[in-house]
Amino acid sequence: MKKIILSLVVVLTTLSTQAQISPAHKMTLDNLLDSLCKKHNIKGASASIVIPNEGIWERGYGVSHDYFPLTKGHHLAIGSNTKTFTAVILLKLQEQGKLDLDDTIGKWVQHKNIPGNITVRQLLNHTSGLYSWTDNSDINNFIVPPYTQIYPIDTVLSLVKAPVGSPGGNFNYCNTNYTVAGLVIRAVTGKQLHTVFRDEILTPNGLNNTYFFPQEIPTTGTMPHSWSNVLNSGSAMQDLEVVHNYSHNAYLSLASTAGCIVSTAKDNARFWNLLVEGKLLNNASMTEMQTFVQINFSLDYGLGIFGRSMNNRDIITHGGTLFGFINENLADKTSGVSISVLTNQDSVSNPIILDGIIKELHKATIQFTDVAPMDNKSQISVFPNPASDHLNVNIQQVGASAEMYNITGQRVLAVPLTKGANTIPLPSVPSGSYYISIISEQGAIHRQTIQITN
Repeated sequence: MKKIILSLVVVLTTLSTQAQISPAHKMTLDNLLDSLCKKHNIKGASASIVIPNEGIWERGYGVSHDYFPLTKGHHLAIGSNTKTFTAVILLKLQEQGKLDLDDTIGKWVQHKNIPGNITVRQLLNHTSGLYSWTDNSDINNFIVPPYTQIYPIDTVLSLVKAPVGSPGGNFNYCNTNYTVAGLVIRAVTGKQLHTVFRDEILTPNGLNNTYFFPQEIPTTGTMPHSWSNVLNSGSAMQDLEVVHNYSHNAYLSLASTAGCIVSTAKDNARFWNLLVEGKLLNNASMTEMQTFVQINFSLDYGLGIFGRSMNNRDIITHGGTLFGFINENLADKTSGVSISVLTNQDSVSNPIILDGIIKELHKATIQFTDVAPMDNKSQISVFPNPASDHLNVNIQQVGASAEMYNITGQRVLAVPLTKGANTIPLPSVPSGSYYISIISEQGAIHRQTIQITN
């Protein structure tokens, strides 16, 4: 029997190493993103995929401005994806007993064009019948040079006209719903909104590159220039910062809980992964969030999320569009794989990002991560399970390796394998549940959960 001996130094070193996407998978995703962005004339993009038990892929594409690249570390506005965060906050407040989603909003918000008998739930699933303040052309009186004014969330109430429907009626996507939801959050907590988002979601989950803008602002230079043809009557895209000296303060402060968040693709993909894996909300809240209102035969809306199918998987998703930015995101309900693609332009459509780019990244990830165990049982075996001081791996492939991760996604060992029988000592691996992946040059070819008992 051939033995692979792991030194204690190697094990201790790898304990601090984060899980990594296989080189073959990374190369595939890198090339795929580049080719799809080029195909769809994307100015710049930052993309990330969280693959449970394997790691996080990130990549930047294109430019911020001139010859400055847009990198994976850039912070971009996520627009209406903010609504998903807002829905999570209200569900958490319900978990804490501070409100009920079926409470009517009249106790917190009084306005002639906002009926008090609307429920919080109707705000979140867009069945309130409210008029969307973003449909009012008077908004242009606020978004004017020098664009630096920061507006309180209450400002947009002057733009809200009479309702367009009755509470509890048909689905009608409306930004006023999530502005009013923000007013409810502020009234219930008695805190500033950016503080609530930071305390309830961002800090506890290590989402330290996500900001409630402009009350919180990323480090200078970490936001790319944004590009738009909106201020140019639909002609060629312009660098908003260079041509118009544009600041995001005015519009994003107006958007607030309906669309103000700025984040990196990695942080945003992590948010969606945490959400779909039930780490942000309890089971009851997740059930409520995924109680959908039908929009059409292929698309539903829950509480701050769209529900649909992609690549024969059920996914939850939300995108966002605003001056100079457009993005889409998804979480695969089967695998927990979560994807975020953020761009620094508004001249492409959300379907191009979701169905033209994310769908292909999702498909490629499925191909690499979905390994049918029955196909490999005759060729690969990993035992004993539970294990204590060693693992045995029998494999017929040449050039493979074994990687093992703990439940937080940290890689605790990585070793090459030889064809035939291999023994992997486990001298310093603590007791617990682990995930072992056997990887060949073509990607992962076997996965299973291993219990370690020391």
